[in-house]
Amino acid sequence: MTRRRLLIGALGVLVVSLILGSVYSTGAFWADAETWNPGTVETGTIGLDAHGSGGSSYTFPALQGANIAVGNVTEAPLTITNTGSTRIRYLLSAGGPMISTTGSAVTVRLSGSVGGCAGGSGDLSGAFPATDTTGPHTAIAPGSPSSSDWKVLEIGASTTWCVRAMLKAVSGTQPAAYQINFDFAVGQLRPGQNP
Repeated sequence: MTRRRLLIGALGVLVVSLILGSVYSTGAFWADAETWNPGTVETGTIGLDAHGSGGSSYTFPALQGANIAVGNVTEAPLTITNTGSTRIRYLLSAGGPMISTTGSAVTVRLSGSVGGCAGGSGDLSGAFPATDTTGPHTAIAPGSPSSSDWKVLEIGASTTWCVRAMLKAVSGTQPAAYQINFDFAVGQLRPGQNP
């Protein structure tokens, strides 16, 4: 054997040793086994339709603000439908005004109840917590929602919320024009699963 072949062989052994040594030193090699009986595996599609929008975000033109005085209230029904093939849980995760007047800022208090609108001026409750919003993606749902924060819709079912918007403040360019944007969080529920 020539000296050159011996050197190349030694280099090869060194490279392989370094590669295997570095892999083993990371602790990346492990094995585990678990027996699991999943029963029936359910699949399906998740679909939430907010008032015919076909998606989980919705701009609510019925609550648009134009020539509304501070303190005035607008309200409108919002129909929410499960368009998927499985039960869902959902909640209003964020919402607020999308301002179309350059240089304006507004604060709008949003509140909602389950069912039709009956008029009034106070906060509604039951659909989502009353929240002062200053932009279209102001958080409404808690950071870690509990099971009671989620609403459930069966396949093909609908529910109606009454959504109330009160203009609390306007600054900058006036009059300010805006529409209310809603973002929903949606998740699939397995048969028999509660939120």
